Amino acid sequence: MRIGIDAREGFRPQPRGIGLYVRHLTREFATLAADDEFLLYHQRKLPADAKNTFQLAANQKSVHTDIPGGRFHTWERLQMPWRIRRDKLDVYHGTYNTLPPRWPLWKGPPMVVSLHDVIVTWYPDDLDDPFIQYARKVTQRVVRDASVILTVSEWSKRDICERFQCDPGKVRLSLNGLHPEVLKGAPDGAGDRAREEYAEGRQYMFAIGAGLERKNTGRMIEAFALARERRTDLPHLLLISGLGNNIDRFKERAEKAGVLDHVRFLPYLSQVDMIAVYAGADLCIYPSIVEGWGIPVTESLALGTPIVTSNTSAMPEAGGEHARYFDPHDLDSMATAIVDAVDNYVPAWPSIRDAAIRRARELTWAKTASGVLAAYREAAARR
Repeated sequence: MRIGIDAREGFRPQPRGIGLYVRHLTREFATLAADDEFLLYHQRKLPADAKNTFQLAANQKSVHTDIPGGRFHTWERLQMPWRIRRDKLDVYHGTYNTLPPRWPLWKGPPMVVSLHDVIVTWYPDDLDDPFIQYARKVTQRVVRDASVILTVSEWSKRDICERFQCDPGKVRLSLNGLHPEVLKGAPDGAGDRAREEYAEGRQYMFAIGAGLERKNTGRMIEAFALARERRTDLPHLLLISGLGNNIDRFKERAEKAGVLDHVRFLPYLSQVDMIAVYAGADLCIYPSIVEGWGIPVTESLALGTPIVTSNTSAMPEAGGEHARYFDPHDLDSMATAIVDAVDNYVPAWPSIRDAAIRRARELTWAKTASGVLAAYREAAARR
C-alpha cells in the first residue's frame, strides 16, 4: 500500500504528544511494514540538529508541502485534498484529530483518523486558539468521513460516540505505547544524578505540568502547599516540567500559596533527563482534570515510581490498581492523597512495584503500530 500520514507535529524540533506519536509509529513501520510505502506530509523542515532523532527508513519519504494561511488551516483544507489525489494514496492517516475534507466530485482514498480524544470540542479551555476553533467546526465531519477511527481509551471511545453519534463499530482502541528508552528502565544512578542536578540532593515529587487550565497545575501547587501545612515535616521539593513560557505565571501561584521556596520549575527535558527525573522522584503527581489517556501515569509506573493522579476520564484506565487517585476539582482531596501517599502508598510501594512495572511495560509502540497497520488494511479493504 501507499499510505499518507499527517506528520506535521513529528517535524517539530521539540515534539510533544502527537509529534512523538508520529515519530514512534514511523520508527516501528520501518520493520513492521517494510513492503508498504509511507509519505510523511509536513509543513516545516526538520532542523538539521534534530535529524539524528527522527530518521526515516527506506520505505518512508518526507514530503514538504506548504501553503500560506496557517490560521485558517488551508494546508489541510485546500492543499491536502489535492496532494492525496496527486500522490495516488491507498489510505490517508490523519494523526492530529482532523482530516482533509472530501471533494464532492472526487471522494479520495479511505481515511483513518487518530482521535486521541475530543476534549477540545467541549471543554472550555483556550477557546480563542485557532486549532480549537477549527476542531469544533470539523470534528462531526471527521467522524463521518473516517473509515476507521483510532482512539486511546475506552473512556475516549464512549465520549466520541456519545457526542458525535458515531457508530462504535468503526472505532478501534489503540493504546499509546511507551518510548523504548522508558521500557528499558532508568540506567543505574540516573535518579541520584537527577536529584543532585535538579533538587539540590533533596527528596522530591515530580509533576509534568502545562499552561492549560484543565492540566490543573495551579491547583496542584496549592494542594502541595496544603499538604505541607498538614505534614509540617514533609521533606520533599516539588519539581514541575513542561510549563514553557508559562513559568512566571506559576511562580506567582507558588508564591501566593507560600511554597515558592519548595517548588522548582524545570526547563525542557530531553528523554534521557526526563527518565532520570522520574526515576529519582519519591512520588509523581499527574493532576489533569480530563485526558484521553494519561501517558505520564504509565511512564511513571514503567520506571518504577508511584503516582497519584485524577480519578476522572481515562486516568484510572492508565493507572489501574497500581496508582492512587484524587478528585482533581477538590483541593482537600488532592492534598489528602499526597499526604496519604507519603505515609502509606510510598512505604508499601516495594511490594507492588514489580507488578506495576510489568503492566506498564506491556504498552509497546510495536503493539500500537501493529494495530494502526491493521486499521489501514481494514480501511483499504472497504474501498
